[in-house]
Amino acid sequence: MLLGIDVPGVRKFDVVGFGLNAVDHLCFVPEFPTPGSKPRVSRFLRTPGGQAASAMVLCSRLGLRAKYVGKVGGDETGSFSLASIVSGGVDTSDVVTVPDVTNQLAMIVVDERNGERTILWHRPAELETRPEELTAEKIAVGRILLIDGHDTAGAARAADIAHEHGVLVVLDAESIKEGTDTVVARTDVLLASREFPRRFTGEANLDTAFDMLWRAGPRVIGMTLGSLGSLVMGADGSVVSCPSYEVDIVDTTGAGDTFHGAFLYGLLSGWSAERTLSLSNAAAALCCTAAGARGGVTSLEQVLKLVARGPRRLRDEDHAPGV
Repeated sequence: MLLGIDVPGVRKFDVVGFGLNAVDHLCFVPEFPTPGSKPRVSRFLRTPGGQAASAMVLCSRLGLRAKYVGKVGGDETGSFSLASIVSGGVDTSDVVTVPDVTNQLAMIVVDERNGERTILWHRPAELETRPEELTAEKIAVGRILLIDGHDTAGAARAADIAHEHGVLVVLDAESIKEGTDTVVARTDVLLASREFPRRFTGEANLDTAFDMLWRAGPRVIGMTLGSLGSLVMGADGSVVSCPSYEVDIVDTTGAGDTFHGAFLYGLLSGWSAERTLSLSNAAAALCCTAAGARGGVTSLEQVLKLVARGPRRLRDEDHAPGV
């Protein structure tokens, strides 16, 4: 099935990501803590994260020309986050450093039994990008704009700028905030977390929720389903699903961000819905084989190798370095 959506031709960048970056502190525990307990942490890591930033790093690893727009804190954590994006091959010429403010950070508890994570996060208000700070020179220089919908006023303005210049807008739809409906209405392709359609529409039936979400503005809607894989509704209303890839899970942090980055690759390549979902699911699975939001995916060739093998278990020699 074709997705039924056109992507603009050559621009300075293939993708521009506007949204969050973060510094994640990963605490691996034998089992999730119970209230009042004091479990020992088996392993502790500090890794870069954030939805838009991580998706852009993944796009760069897949061979796309990627740019990130956002703010970092003026402290050491902000420097750490920015350096991670730069080292990922992503353009950061329009990243703003905010003096005397700490960067967004997260404490992530990872259950070693299954790799599932629980995220506690903090983001100072000073890191919000306001609509008046966004210009066409920052936003409309790629073929696709990815927004993660956290700074909703800024995200809505970014989407407007993108559309004024013929740029396709893709939304990483995870949580509901004031102004989320405005952002959804300005979205061409919406990639939702599993519960977003129900939470956004208030409709328990997923088919009905999908239809309501589709009528809210987006022409294409995809949804990640964890171990069940993913699905997408194309512009003609037809739906395609794809199973997940079985891997040895270390940490599920960043799997969704990785899925989104790979989905952008499929869109830019003009692939069918089936092929795009297969690539995205495989990339998300590989992400889970290493710790951190940018963990297990190193190259397009690595992901395509898993796609070619099909949705079955990885052999030990196929894990990313450091696992």
